[in-house]
Order: sequence, then structure tokens, then C-alpha cells
Amino acid sequence: MSRINFHLSGSIAAFKACEVISALIKQGHEVQPICTASALKFIGPATLEGLTGKPVLSDLFEPGRHMDHIRLVKWADLSIVCPATADLINKLAAGIADTATGALFLAHDFSKPWLIAPAMNPAMYGHPITQSSLAKLAALGVRVLATAKGIVACGDVGLGRLLEPSQLLTEITHALLKKSSAHPARRILVTAGGTREPIDGVRCITNLSTGATGAVIADELLARGHNVVYLHGEGAKTPSRFCECQTFGGFSDIDQKMREQLQRQSFDAVIHLAAVSDFSVDQIETAGQRFSPENFGKMPSTDAPILHLKKNFKIIDHLREYSQNKKIQIIGFKLTHSSDPAHQQQAIAKLQATSKVDLIVHNDASNIQGDQHMASLFQGTQLWAQSQTKTELAQALARFIEEKNGETL
Repeated sequence: MSRINFHLSGSIAAFKACEVISALIKQGHEVQPICTASALKFIGPATLEGLTGKPVLSDLFEPGRHMDHIRLVKWADLSIVCPATADLINKLAAGIADTATGALFLAHDFSKPWLIAPAMNPAMYGHPITQSSLAKLAALGVRVLATAKGIVACGDVGLGRLLEPSQLLTEITHALLKKSSAHPARRILVTAGGTREPIDGVRCITNLSTGATGAVIADELLARGHNVVYLHGEGAKTPSRFCECQTFGGFSDIDQKMREQLQRQSFDAVIHLAAVSDFSVDQIETAGQRFSPENFGKMPSTDAPILHLKKNFKIIDHLREYSQNKKIQIIGFKLTHSSDPAHQQQAIAKLQATSKVDLIVHNDASNIQGDQHMASLFQGTQLWAQSQTKTELAQALARFIEEKNGETL
């Protein structure tokens, strides 16, 4: 069984933490409760000591506890802050150690899991400073858990509710299993959703990609403890778990943002399944005159314009060039829309001949509906795996990145 540092901060949701602690003790884990002063306004030390059999750590200056911020870091297999208020989250991101939790965080060994379970008003959760702090902590390797959507204590409705005890227990169990796994955490860039190529100030050329598959893939990677950056088209689905998310617009925008991400930090893999337009609008011809899309407000509805398109290059062919890590794994997707197997094979063969990717995922639009997602994964010309659902595809991609034949570390 494992040893857990369980940090509580000042939220009315602290009562849920007691249920989680009780369940952990019943499973045979050792739990050390650590509280901010405000947490003890909601949950008394007698309750926590009764549940865990250990005295609550709140004041590092208590006699005999001056070195607990070092001792407990070495003692614990996992640390969790639950509930985590906006105040404590922002302090941790800034490296402020005016609480026992802050001191332990600064001494934390990041080879061990540190989880944060936010709980606060929706406005506080969505505030740019809070979101920036959560992204900063996630980039350090902290596992930031999602929040539930619903009514919070003040009556407001939105994201910010602490997850239910059963969900929190599942997240802790997954983190402990991941810690014992032979696979180290990877940093992975995932792209999903479709581009929007402007025609004028209000119209665009786009596609039917929803980002649903990308969101499932990102969730699977996050559940396995990997660090994910998720670039998605406007309106596309996003992961249910917390990760750094960024929105792209058209072809030039996604190309720039992928280049910036890959140059700014070292990624181990990129899963590029965004539906990027093969063409962008070069000029609009109307009433005998030509205009560039960026210089055109809104075409009159009575006009019948002629669109002059320009061919876009394949971003996936430049990802290794963009990347800090020249050994980065590149996973690309090839979508067809044909029931003819010969046509599908021709498309795959063409991509295999020209592509610089490590794995090609072929899928056909006729076999994608709901969670159904039939796909074939090719490593070179060899069939590596097949999937029937989005979940199976996500699991296969995670295995490919983790296994030795996909080793990049």
C-alpha cells in the first residue's frame, strides 16, 4: 500500500475530502493530513486525526515539526491538494511557501505524483490568473484534475465544483498505478478539429471535423500521466481532463502555433489529426475586381464571386524541422471517403511514399460514427494495429508512444 500526503485548503468542499481519506484508509493506504489555516475553519483537526490516526500538520513551526516539509516529501508516494482553492493554486504557481503545503511543494520530488483537485466559484476558476497558474503547474508535471460543472455553494452555475469522492479516488488510484509503470511520462502535442480559411470578414471555407477523436486521445494520454498540449480548431471538442489548450483559426495560424510550441519546449511526440485545409483563399474576384480576403469586409449577397485558391504545403512534413527534439515521434492521419478498398490502399501507399511520419493512421469517413472509429495503424508499410472505436484508437496510440519501438527519450 502507498503513503499519501493529503493537503486540504479552505473550501466548503472539504467535506468530500474526508470521504476520500476514509476510502483510502480502508484500502490500506497511510494518509498524512496537511491543512492550511483556512481549511481548519471548515474541517476540524479531530476529524482528520480520527480518520487517519495521524496528527494534522498545519504549522511548520510547531515543536518537533520544523523539518516536516523535507521529511514528508521523502516519506510520501503521492501528494494531492483536495480541495485546492484559487488562492492556494496561485500561491503554488508563484512559489510562495507561507503554508505547510507551499513549503512541501517547493521541496517536492517530481518523480512522484502531485495532484491538484480545484474547487471554487466558476468565475474564480475561469479567471485568467487562475487558468494561467493551472497551466504553469501542469507544465511543471503537476496532474491538474478536471472540475465538475454544476451549482456551487454560492448558487452560481458552471465549472469549478470539486469532483465527487469516487472520481477523486479513481484519479488517485490511476496516479499510483502510473507511478509503478515502466513508462515515463511523455510530453505530447495533439492537434484536432478543422481549420477555417477566410473568404471575407464573415465567411470561411471549413470542414466537418469536430475534434471528438482528438479529445478522446488527449484524455487517454492524460489518464496515463502524460503531459499534453492540445491545439484545436474553433468550436472543436476539448478533453474532459485539464491540460494546456490553445485554439487555432486558419492554415497559417495552426502552422505558426505548432512551430512555436515545438520550438519553445521539447516534445516527445506529436499526434497531428487536425483537419488542415489543403487550400486557402488567395483572392476573391467579384464585379470584375480582385481582392485579398484580409482586405474585404463582407461581399454583397447579390454577387456571385469567383474564389482563387492557393495550395497549402503539408505541415506534417516540417514538424521535425520545427522541433527542438529531432527524434520526436510524428503520428499522422490519412482520412479517405470511399468504400472502395483499392482507392483506400492507393491513398495510404501515396502517403507512405512521401511522408516523414513514424506512424500513419488510416481512417475512412464512412466508418466514423459516434464512438465507432475503425482505423488501421501503419508503421511504414507494416500494419501495426487496428481499432474499432475511438477509445481503442487512443489506447493504441498511447501504447505506440510508450513502447520500446516508439522510444524517443
